Amino acid sequence: MQAVGAVLARFGEIIARGIAAGGAVLLLADAVTTAGGGSLSRNSSWQAVAAWSRQTFVDRELFLRSDGRVRFIRVSRRTQLRAVAAGALVLLVWAGGTLTAIVVSLRSSDPLPSRVMPATPVLAAAPLPPPGHAPTPRAAPAASPAHTAMIRELLRRQRLIEQLVTSRLGQPVARPSLGRPVAADDDTLGALDAGQQALARGLAQAFDADRARRGAALRRLGLDAEALAARGRRAQGGPLIPWPDDGTAAPAALERLAAAVAHWTAVGDGAATVPSGRPTRESSRTSGFGVRSDPFSGRPTFHAGLDFRGRYGEPIFAAAAGRVSFVGERSGYGRLVEIDHGNGIASRYGHLSAAEVTLGQHVERGQTVARMGSTGRSTGTHVHFEVRLHGTAVDPQPFLTFGDTRGK
Repeated sequence: MQAVGAVLARFGEIIARGIAAGGAVLLLADAVTTAGGGSLSRNSSWQAVAAWSRQTFVDRELFLRSDGRVRFIRVSRRTQLRAVAAGALVLLVWAGGTLTAIVVSLRSSDPLPSRVMPATPVLAAAPLPPPGHAPTPRAAPAASPAHTAMIRELLRRQRLIEQLVTSRLGQPVARPSLGRPVAADDDTLGALDAGQQALARGLAQAFDADRARRGAALRRLGLDAEALAARGRRAQGGPLIPWPDDGTAAPAALERLAAAVAHWTAVGDGAATVPSGRPTRESSRTSGFGVRSDPFSGRPTFHAGLDFRGRYGEPIFAAAAGRVSFVGERSGYGRLVEIDHGNGIASRYGHLSAAEVTLGQHVERGQTVARMGSTGRSTGTHVHFEVRLHGTAVDPQPFLTFGDTRGK
């Protein structure tokens, strides 16, 4: 590789010198022939160069027309020769820099170092085993009973942390890569113990922070996060299985983490009942919530929901899980489906062409509950979407925004 670099460098040097020499030759030939006489001027080679130079580089006049005026610019033969020499110098500098960069790159990619480092004294001093005998590995010191018990406790805690986080997030807790056996001494095991408990406290704080963020978003919707969490804890049961299931007590940090995960889960389950899913696949909204000009009379009227335009017969989706509380015709709505989500929260879907659910049926978020139409007091194919809290219509848009940001 070094030989290739040397060849390239030499080749570039020759080219660069040739370019510079060419410009210099032109100037020198011009000077010699202009001065006349002398041995150089009588040399046939110099005369040929000078003749070619006189034919190629002649005095030239440029005519420039601007604003109705004509200007003449004269470019002499000597000026042209100087420009060629300057260009040759620029090419020389550019070629030298480029070739230098190529050589440096080739040398840096050489897999073999230019200088071989001497052998380390450790390897040189290491005695070789006798012929026919394999080297005996150095035995690791045996852990004391107390250290063994501590290691088992640390592994048990790690399993508990993984159970808590994996069961809720579906992602395992990253384990540290030690790369070598851990020394079983008081300082090392104590540091691992402190780090593990700090991890549990940090996870608990993260779950609490996310729960607080969700709670603040729910309060902006006029909902009580704690009430939703309490509702999420209803209708639960099952056999009593202590945690941890090995009959031992969990450290305070793990107890705190378990409580934070349980509270976070309850708020999340309650938030899942909030009608925050979009009722249509395409969000082409044609009318908002509040006072508007009535499409039939033109007078100001109150619009209790959002209107989404679409194709006749396209699916309408449940905004959240719940139980169907009404299916049928209702004045103004045409064909209507209403879903009770609990805690006084309900959603309505009006002007339908057909219903896909029955009264009392349990539905999940995103399930098809109806088909878009134009029944009732309607000017065209669309769905009228309402959200009601304790029987009062509220603006559905914040609920949809909450649904869009739940996963962020």
